[in-house]
Order: sequence, then C-alpha cells, then structure tokens
Amino acid sequence: MGRFARQAGARRVIAPVWIDGPGGMLPDPGDAPLVWRLRLDDPAVVRAAEGAALREDDLRDLAGRPQAAMRGLRRRLMRVMIARMAQCHPDAIAFARGPMGEPLILAPEGWHVSVAGRWPHGLIGIARAGLGVDIEPADTLPPPVDALTPGEQAEAPDEHERIRRWTAKEAHAKLYGVASRIDPADIHTWADGALLRARSVSGMSICHTADLGGTFCAVARAA
Repeated sequence: MGRFARQAGARRVIAPVWIDGPGGMLPDPGDAPLVWRLRLDDPAVVRAAEGAALREDDLRDLAGRPQAAMRGLRRRLMRVMIARMAQCHPDAIAFARGPMGEPLILAPEGWHVSVAGRWPHGLIGIARAGLGVDIEPADTLPPPVDALTPGEQAEAPDEHERIRRWTAKEAHAKLYGVASRIDPADIHTWADGALLRARSVSGMSICHTADLGGTFCAVARAA
C-alpha cells in the first residue's frame, strides 16, 4: 500500500491528499483533491492498472498520439482511480477533451481530473472542483531565466526553487486550460507561507507542492 499524507493547509485552504507509490487501497480524501504520484515502469503500478480496461473510445482518442502505450497505461490508472473515488465501475467512466486537449470527465458527473507525466513519472489529480497538476524530476534542468518574472527571479535564487515555481506555473496553466498557449513569463507565482499563489490574465490559483520520489509535484486550484 502506498504511503500518503495530508499536507498542512494555510488560511483554511483544504490541502490535497498525496499518494506516493502503487496506491493500494486509495484513501477517501473527503473534500480534498486526491493526487497520485507514481512510476509507470513500476510492476506494481502496471498491476494496479489491470483493474480497468481501455474502451473503444479510449483507443480512438489515443490513436496517433505520441507515446500511446504510456498514455494508455495512464488512462487505465485514471479509470481505476476515478472508479474508486466515485464508487462506480471503470467502464461507466466517459472521457472527452477540452479545447486545449485537456481530459474531461463526462460521467460520472461532478468530477474533475488533471494528468501530467515525464516518463517514467506520472501524476494524476482528481477532485470535485477544477484543478491542474504538474510533475518534474528533481534532476531536470531548471527553466530559463526569462521564463520567470523579475519577482520570481528574486525569490527563487536556487535551481530547485526555480523548478518548483515552474511546476506551479504549469499546474496553474492546466487549471485554466491554457497550458499550450500561455507564455510562462505571463504567470507570476509568489510564496504564501508553505504555499505558492499564482496569477495570470486567466485568474488566480493556490498551489500546493510536494517533493515525492525524486520529483517536484504541484496541484493548483482556483483561489
């Protein structure tokens, strides 16, 4: 069973429940987002995906996309996770894509999902309200300086903090469905205690981050 911990919130912000590992019996997060960090090359994760099959609409959606096998494994894990949270059969889950290609849950109603991955790492977030997630290996190259605002450059002097800010920016962009068309420099993040907050023309968000399994993970929700 994967380990999990509830990160401390701030100013009555509901913190996400983080899962790190194969998952086992996923906990009930209540009103909090559930965010699952996993390695897609872990045999235990592959076995967990056997709890759901790809439907014909999944195969049509994934056909022609890069790294289709990896995306297929991640889709099956999404079905497993949603089925447990929504207490439904995996085959009853229906997906669509938003204007920017982001996954949407059509059925069951009232659920939101966001996914991210840098092989072999993956991150899946599920909540009752919109969210965006991102993951970056801790040893990845930091973003270029011009991807950060002047304020961020002053607040993030070391490489790890710059990568952390980058994951928060990406999660913020996914939350608002603009990840493929917004300049990262147009998203500003700043520290608020243990949290990060982000702002762009699309809106504001609260970002929780975690260091899990040699990765930086972020989940953003509307402020």
